[in-house]
Amino acid sequence: MHPKSAPLAPAPPAPLPSRPVAPQLDDIDRTLLTLLQDDAGLSHADLAARVGLSAAGVHKRLKRLWQGGYVRKLTAVLDRHRLGLDLMCFLKVTFRSNLQPENLADLQRCIRALPEILECYTVTGSSDAIIKVAVTDHVALRDFLRRLSEQQQAIERTETCIVLEEFKEGSELPLGSQAQGSA
Repeated sequence: MHPKSAPLAPAPPAPLPSRPVAPQLDDIDRTLLTLLQDDAGLSHADLAARVGLSAAGVHKRLKRLWQGGYVRKLTAVLDRHRLGLDLMCFLKVTFRSNLQPENLADLQRCIRALPEILECYTVTGSSDAIIKVAVTDHVALRDFLRRLSEQQQAIERTETCIVLEEFKEGSELPLGSQAQGSA
């Protein structure tokens, strides 16, 4: 008979994924990124004229910025009101079992299936997640909430905050000299 062995210590938590080492940003890189955030349709020649480089020099820098992960995609910003999406809401979501991995997996599946969801974040505080939603009107919101509850069994409750007025909307990141990765 073998002597009783001591219980195994719990496995250490998995390390956080490391970010690939990205190139350092200089002032020209930050200016290029700022210009692209403002108008992703600018040509290399237009960008070159604004930063004082050749179009080939801009192309080389942009390629390095893409490869470094600074740019994920270029996109058009649409006017939601012109498209009839006049009701913007934020949903505060509380899960039945807090932020359990299965809840997060269900949430990820759910947000992919509901095109009204523009953004979704897990958060600290009294809610577990915040979801940004755009719909046409209160009837569409009601229908959306029903579909959300049908698809997401892990949700205990939601609180809907309807946007009354927008003071600032955008996705532009601040790229001053204090920006991450600056030289």
